[in-house]
Amino acid sequence: MRPDPGRPIQEALIARMSVRDRMLRMHELRERGLRLVWQLSDEANLPNELERGFFILDRLYPEMPARHREQFRANFSEEFRAGRWNGFQRPSAADGDRPEAAD
Repeated sequence: MRPDPGRPIQEALIARMSVRDRMLRMHELRERGLRLVWQLSDEANLPNELERGFFILDRLYPEMPARHREQFRANFSEEFRAGRWNGFQRPSAADGDRPEAAD
């Protein structure tokens, strides 16, 4: 994976933020990333929630070691076939709200 050329700039900006602003920014970025992954999974027309789960896992955690990824896939598959797992929960519109921070 190619290093992100904007990372040093982003880290410098974050370092100058207050703790509250940093927390809010990280929450915003996390939410945007999660929503983007769900949007991409919708566009991929995956056949079922198990495949959607694999898709989401791969995109949210691209640097996860292959051994761990296969363990998750095996667990998801077993739980899905047994009817005990129906996929990840899609974020609701309310999940995009900004958290309240203690000053």
